[in-house]
Amino acid sequence: MILERYIVRNYIGPFVFSVSVITFLFIMDFILRYIDLFLNKGVEFHIVLQTFILSLGHMFALIIPMAVLPATLMTFGSLASENEITAMKASGVSLYRMIFPGFVLASFLTYGMILYNNHVLPESNHKLLNLLIDINKKKPTVEIKDNVLIDAFEGYKIYVRHKDDKTGEIRDVQIFESDKKGTLLKTITAEKGKLKYLEKDHILRFELETAEIHEIPRGTDPSTYRRSVMRNYIMNIKDIDRSLKRSERTYRGDREMNVKQMQEKIENIRGDILEVRSKMANMATSQVQDALVLLNPTVRDSVLNGRGAAAGTDGANRRPADRTGRPRIQPRVVGSERPAAPPPSRIPSKVPNTRKALESQKEIKDSYLRQINRYRVEIHKKYSIPFACIVFVLIGSPIAIRMGRSGMNMAIGLSILVFLVYYICLIGGEKLADRRILSPVFAMWAPNILFGVAAFLLIRSATREQSVARWRWRNPLKLIRRTS
Repeated sequence: MILERYIVRNYIGPFVFSVSVITFLFIMDFILRYIDLFLNKGVEFHIVLQTFILSLGHMFALIIPMAVLPATLMTFGSLASENEITAMKASGVSLYRMIFPGFVLASFLTYGMILYNNHVLPESNHKLLNLLIDINKKKPTVEIKDNVLIDAFEGYKIYVRHKDDKTGEIRDVQIFESDKKGTLLKTITAEKGKLKYLEKDHILRFELETAEIHEIPRGTDPSTYRRSVMRNYIMNIKDIDRSLKRSERTYRGDREMNVKQMQEKIENIRGDILEVRSKMANMATSQVQDALVLLNPTVRDSVLNGRGAAAGTDGANRRPADRTGRPRIQPRVVGSERPAAPPPSRIPSKVPNTRKALESQKEIKDSYLRQINRYRVEIHKKYSIPFACIVFVLIGSPIAIRMGRSGMNMAIGLSILVFLVYYICLIGGEKLADRRILSPVFAMWAPNILFGVAAFLLIRSATREQSVARWRWRNPLKLIRRTS
């Protein structure tokens, strides 16, 4: 147990360092993604901080598994560079015993991340999305700047050549007022004035001096033009409430649900699919029954001759005549009377309508199946990504033992390469599963299977003290010799 505790202690420092570096990268991505939104909307600092804290929810779902691989590479690389791996082997310690402490730590991380993804992550995603929706609904903070045309107010465009931020005085003002369709209604110009914001009433007030108003009066001849000059003119732009209105959205997407909620959603969708299939079966059965009616020669002749419903009905009761014009007597078997047929004039028109209805129901069913696949993808993702902790330990340990002297550069470069391949496989599998090209199970577990097989080959080659390429090329030759 002394050896195991020693390896575990060597894991702590690199793991904390890896988590810190990767978290910093995610924070920079968060800042670049939302900085424009926060500045344009004038979001307060505590709202920005709350958004950041909620964003850490989905960040840590990826940060923790990603930090395992560089931590493993640095831990075993350090042990190998200091010849401690050689000393362990000389003492009879197997490679499996060296990897076992990291495997146990990764197993605990996997179990904790599964609980985290199922309970904490959905709630943080739900609150974060609600907050982002409220921020997007928030009215922007408009700062009147010199020589800038401001069009953030609905129905107004404002241009000010000069503004004094201390006194609120403005000069060479031009205000263009338009309706909802964008038609210009009024143009106001003034040499100077003052700008005030009434916080209590949410009003932006322009107090203009020597203002000229150019407009076309409503309800008059379009050629009518009116120009007014006022010594003092006050214009108010109302409803300039820049506070954040918080709301609670009850709807939840697939990334805002836990496994139980998604399974219940899948069962409800499957019930809807059964209803759609029942409708399709009824439509098809009705169409087939109408088509079977055409087996009656009288009804078929009536349809082909284009007779109306009444003519078709009379023709159904009329017996065919012979050459003399007399009705031909046909034998009839008792109990073989056919059921009354629907009016034949309605039969041909049902065919295209039924086809369109069936195609519409099929599209509905396909949309339900895509929804099920999307929920199943999210369910398996909650397990497959945490399981990557174990896979990264298994694949990182033998690589670091064999290449331990390469140092930090090897750990960083190899981690980036593995992350890139893993992420491409994960995202590609998710897209293919959403389109029903791949099974959600295979799509989400394929990266772990791929790297798991690679880890098995690396561990096997490391225990035999041979390179992967050597093992890979010699075994087919041995296999051929054995079979010959």
